[in-house]
Amino acid sequence: MRSTTTRRSEQVITSQYVTPQGICDPEQAKAIAKKLFDLYDRDRNGIIDGPEVSPMLVDAYRGMSKAFNPTQADVDTFVQVLDVNRDGKITYQDVENYALRILAGIQPLPSYSIQLPPQRQYNRMVEERLEVARRLFKKFDVTQCGFLTRNEVPGLLRETYKQLNIEFEPTPQDVQAWMDMTDTDCDGKVALQDFEQSIIRSLQEQGISLY
Repeated sequence: MRSTTTRRSEQVITSQYVTPQGICDPEQAKAIAKKLFDLYDRDRNGIIDGPEVSPMLVDAYRGMSKAFNPTQADVDTFVQVLDVNRDGKITYQDVENYALRILAGIQPLPSYSIQLPPQRQYNRMVEERLEVARRLFKKFDVTQCGFLTRNEVPGLLRETYKQLNIEFEPTPQDVQAWMDMTDTDCDGKVALQDFEQSIIRSLQEQGISLY
C-alpha cells in the first residue's frame, strides 16, 4: 500500500511511505526503469543529461494534456528529483533505484515535498499562434485519433503556407523533414503537443518573446 497525496492546483506532491507490497514486483520495476532510461538516453552515453532531460519534462506534462516548454531552472529541478545519489547526473542506477522504491516498494520512502515547475502562461500573440495551430491540427486529424500521420501532413503544410499567402506543394522530402522536426519521440505520429512544441521552437528561433 502506498500513501500519496497530490494537490494539483498547487502542483505539489507529498509522499509518505511505500510498504513492501508496492504496485509491481522488483523485476517489473527494473524493466520499466530500463525502458525509460533507454528512451531518454538518446546519445547512449549512460547518462541522461542536458538536452535529454527536457523531453522527460515535456512528456510528463503531455501526460497531463498540457504543452510545456521547460526552462533551464525547470530542468535543474527535475534533475534534483531523479538524481537520488546527488552526483549531479541521472544514471541508470538513479532511475532503477527510483523505480524500485516507487513501483516495487522495496524500501521505505521518506516523506518529501517537491515543488514541480509551474506551467508559465504564454503571451497573447503566442497563444493566438497556438490557437491557429490547434484549429489546423483538428482540421487535418481526419480520423480524430489525436495525432497526425505522414499521410495527413501534406494537407497541414499546404494550409499553413496558404495562411501566409504562399502557394506550396510539399514534396516527400518536405514531409520527412517536418516529421523529423516535429515527431520528437520518433513514433511516426505527431500529437497535438508535438505540434505545439514545434510552433514554440519556431517562435524562439525567430527571437520572439514567449512570455
